[in-house]
Amino acid sequence: MAQSPDGIYEKGIIDPGTPVANSTQPYWLTEPSPIAKLQSPWANEADVVVIGSGMTAASLCRSLYAEQPGIKIVVVEARDLCAGATGRNGGHIKAMSPGAWQDRVKAYGLKEALKVMEFEHVHVEEILACINENGLQADHRRVEGLDVYHDEKTWTRAVDAVEDLRKHDPKLGKRYTIYDTRRQLRDLKISDVAVGAIGMPAATMWPYKMVAGLLEKFVQEYGLSIQTNTVAKSVDDSPKDDFATVNTSRGDIRAKYVIHATNAFLGHLVPELRPYVSPVRANVQRQLPRPITHQLTRSYWLRYGEKDYDYMMQRPDGATIIGRGSTGRRATADDSQTDLVAHVHLRGATPYVFDWGTDKIEVTHQWSGAVAFTSDGNPFVGRIPFSESKHQWVCAAYQGIGMVRAFKSAQMAAYLILGKEIPEEYPRSFLTTKERFDGLQAVFKGAKL
Repeated sequence: MAQSPDGIYEKGIIDPGTPVANSTQPYWLTEPSPIAKLQSPWANEADVVVIGSGMTAASLCRSLYAEQPGIKIVVVEARDLCAGATGRNGGHIKAMSPGAWQDRVKAYGLKEALKVMEFEHVHVEEILACINENGLQADHRRVEGLDVYHDEKTWTRAVDAVEDLRKHDPKLGKRYTIYDTRRQLRDLKISDVAVGAIGMPAATMWPYKMVAGLLEKFVQEYGLSIQTNTVAKSVDDSPKDDFATVNTSRGDIRAKYVIHATNAFLGHLVPELRPYVSPVRANVQRQLPRPITHQLTRSYWLRYGEKDYDYMMQRPDGATIIGRGSTGRRATADDSQTDLVAHVHLRGATPYVFDWGTDKIEVTHQWSGAVAFTSDGNPFVGRIPFSESKHQWVCAAYQGIGMVRAFKSAQMAAYLILGKEIPEEYPRSFLTTKERFDGLQAVFKGAKL
């Protein structure tokens, strides 16, 4: 149901459909991988079929191969490789604003809220370690990620959250640095319209290159089968059978495990989840400032309100990637269009909120991508808890912050598929338990459509 406050949403249950063929073209896909259009020799059977080829799929394959090198995996992708959310995002690896802390404590309790906060932060180290261990060229670099606040109420709430975090978990609290003087903000090249900033360890990267590089390595080393431009049309899954059948536009594949790693498109193949996850169209631009006066060592989330923000990072060539985080987005998975209000805003925001000496902004690329919001704010990770879905699993729906959720959520999914105990540090509130869905169903039945 489209009930998230983060955008413009039509009420009701939304079928996201399948990925459109005429999508907008993001900057990240301008240097396609050698396996961008790979169609491996067809296999009618596999141990695992992963639907989707983004960060979730790459991390899941990595975890499964680490434990069972001989496992037979097929990745099915409706378009070219990594053409979904991972190939369309803002290039950040940065935890959510500390202002989310109070909401998470209220929703999940103190202990679980701490796990969720730490879970997002450790993505920085784990993703960079994965890139370096595998010798990938992903234009990655460490930066300080700054939440820059333009609203006193939102700023005060975030500062209070940091202080509370430091009280409950000093180690986690030390990750944050508060900048609250005009001199500090000017040194950060932030204009006087800002009221404060909070920094934390973060990173920037070219996400597509990481995912494509990992999957190419798995093709070469483990025989990973990749079927791009192959639309998964339905999944037949009977509790009486030892396998499910994925029906695709190019043939059927039987597998013991089918993992839906489709993020915003989740509700199409799994209609039972449709009431609890909303597909949302996000908007991003590549901008080229003229003149280029600074090489920034930070990335930014520009917070105008608790649910109103942009995000921005700078590339090594001086260009910036800037995205609209909330207002102007619509409840749809159609990324063949962009949203007018969001892109008009992005064209004008940069000179106003930064003090760079830049007097001209050239927009070289603009695109959209579909993200997913769940009713309770957490991803879905685990076996689909419906009796007719014995062989189907899900790892998706990351609230628009997949770069600090997808990689380790996929590790959780791998633990479950392999029948292993999930380590203590992983949030249990992500799991697709019957109790969780009973709660979601109660909320849905009480909502006004």
